[in-house]
Amino acid sequence: MGFLLGAYGKLAAGSRYRSLQARMMRIQSKIRRATRDVAQMEKFIDRRQKQLESQYTTQNTMAKSMYQQQMQTSMYANADYKAALEKYNKEGATPEEQAAASNRMTQIQAGFNSLVSAQCSQADMNLSTMKMQIENEIEYLRDTLLEPLKDEEDSLQLEKDTLESQIQVAKADYEACQKMEQADVKMLTPNYTGGQG
Repeated sequence: MGFLLGAYGKLAAGSRYRSLQARMMRIQSKIRRATRDVAQMEKFIDRRQKQLESQYTTQNTMAKSMYQQQMQTSMYANADYKAALEKYNKEGATPEEQAAASNRMTQIQAGFNSLVSAQCSQADMNLSTMKMQIENEIEYLRDTLLEPLKDEEDSLQLEKDTLESQIQVAKADYEACQKMEQADVKMLTPNYTGGQG
């Protein structure tokens, strides 16, 4: 009876073991795919973040440079500045007249510089706002695109761990049934050496 139980148990455990091994191969393949998908998505999100940050930083730099050029052009076109410059460069101007003209040009320049500074500060505030929006977008991408992939990877890893335990149990069952079968085979085998004299 032990022989039959052992043989049947060995067949059943062996079949279960092979089935679990096949499932394990499929799970391992899925895990590799999921891990690759997670890595690709992380790269995509990182690239997106760098691209947006670079784009807005470049726009900010260009905007500030443009403000400075526009203000410089406006200053040189300003009637008061032109008049002060003419007085400064006027032939025969006294040192006092030149000093007064220079002071006037400095005042006008300070006024324009103040406007440029205000516009540059506004550009920096806009950049800070855009960076916050970028952070929100990146967080949204992580939540909606990356996290589901990570969850799937974790779920597959958990399934793999469970399968590993089941495979160990199936292997132990197979070995136990094999021992039972072998032990009963020895008992069923006639002992030809123990004949009576």
